[in-house]
Amino acid sequence: MRCENGKACPEIVLRSIAGAFGDRGQPSVVTTSKQLSDLEYEEVMAFSGKTWDAVTFDMVEQYADAVFWFTPEAFCYYLPGFLVAGLQADRRDSNAYDALIGMLDRSAEPAYWDEFFLERWPLLSADELDAVALWMRWFEEPGVFFPNTFERVQETLALLKQKRTGS
Repeated sequence: MRCENGKACPEIVLRSIAGAFGDRGQPSVVTTSKQLSDLEYEEVMAFSGKTWDAVTFDMVEQYADAVFWFTPEAFCYYLPGFLVAGLQADRRDSNAYDALIGMLDRSAEPAYWDEFFLERWPLLSADELDAVALWMRWFEEPGVFFPNTFERVQETLALLKQKRTGS
């Protein structure tokens, strides 16, 4: 699953994401927050009615904070769009990606996981979690994040998968 340079091959990651998230239904509601500013509401609504595969890197860059305002179902639905957009553009420089990594860079003790995290990430299937883990291997850039960040991210994804599959 790795290219010659030791990173996850983009073609394999794309196939993994498409296969894992392909059956996920489009959400009818993208946000339920009543506390958004007009600008924040515009950002999250930019995704409304779009399929996840219509998400572009320009959208990811311009509306990066939408990941915080999606309903849990919308978060899970649009997550592959955010991932694929960066992969296709070969770009890692969006605050959205910093946010996703920050969400997953957490304690290995699930008792310390916050409500926001618990309402979203455990909704992903084992295959979806594997696809995110593979994308993170593609995304990983040495020296850009704190040491061991990506190890903790992978551990969190593995714990989520373990809880999902019961193994």
